[in-house]
Amino acid sequence: MVAKLRALLGERLLASPWIRRLDRISFLGTLDYHPSSRRATSRLEHSLGVAALGMRLCEDLDLDAGLSRPFVAACLLHDIGHFPLSHAAEPGFARALGVAHHGVSEWLVCGNGAIERGRTLRPDLEAAGIDPELTWGLICGEARDPAYAELAAVMRAPINLDTLDGIVRAARSFRIRGLRLPTPLFARGDDGEVRLRAAALPTIDRFWRLKDRVYGEVITLPSNILCEAGLSSAVAERFSRGIFASFERFDDASIDGLVRDQVVASGLDRGDDERFHFVPRSDREVLLKRARKLYYVDRRALPDERGLPLRQWSSRYRHERQEMVLVAKDDGDQLPLPGLDPSLAAEAPEL
Repeated sequence: MVAKLRALLGERLLASPWIRRLDRISFLGTLDYHPSSRRATSRLEHSLGVAALGMRLCEDLDLDAGLSRPFVAACLLHDIGHFPLSHAAEPGFARALGVAHHGVSEWLVCGNGAIERGRTLRPDLEAAGIDPELTWGLICGEARDPAYAELAAVMRAPINLDTLDGIVRAARSFRIRGLRLPTPLFARGDDGEVRLRAAALPTIDRFWRLKDRVYGEVITLPSNILCEAGLSSAVAERFSRGIFASFERFDDASIDGLVRDQVVASGLDRGDDERFHFVPRSDREVLLKRARKLYYVDRRALPDERGLPLRQWSSRYRHERQEMVLVAKDDGDQLPLPGLDPSLAAEAPEL
């Protein structure tokens, strides 16, 4: 797969220090420290997985290289600006630095921000004949050129390549029974619209239910919610925009001491999840508030003989946002992280 990616995008882009940096950024962040975690994976592994799915989509739809290259580049680079530990401390970094990882990704792809243009990926993309602005637009699910409109729509659809890889990867890390995505997965109808193939739909339905299970059983583990909030509070106090002078080297090792302190204090390394409830409402004192999404399949959105048209994906694969609170099971139990800023308990990230 990597050889095919090099052939499509060029060796220079794949060898970039920004790409290599992703191998030093954990995909699930602090969740790797939970005793139920069986295999840690990196942002690079995830990004390569999304790029592989991008190549599969292009093959399924028989797209030429001119259309495929910026799209696959967008798949590869969609997470390029992540901070250490991925989403785990993002609220703290965003407060300290005034920018979230998506904004840093734009700087790196387009060369238009606080990181010097010559250090960004813009020269690498241009050397490969790939338009940085087009690539960034696709990452955002936007395309000024009508030729890329359907690819941009796939990027922002509920069944997008990012979440297809991310949820299966998270389930595997926590030994939740996953699934294998069928090949081919996509097709084009007689009307020209992209579809999820009819034969693949039962698997995609199971995937959507798996996504809800991963959020319920992994992403919202109470000890991890506490650890992430504590880590965000710590990094908000520690870092400034000076880190962008050497952001290529700003990886998980850069915050290792802070992470280990919070992992122990929150009980994450012990899987200390029984002291707290993560529930929609409670009469007990609320320790932290955090939103999550509930994912469900609406079978009223039906496929035709070729599959489910792209315009109907959001009708079949739905979610509801729910405000949740973290409360102690015992009224006398104290929050284990003194000095924690409750406002830095993030909304559950979109995997």
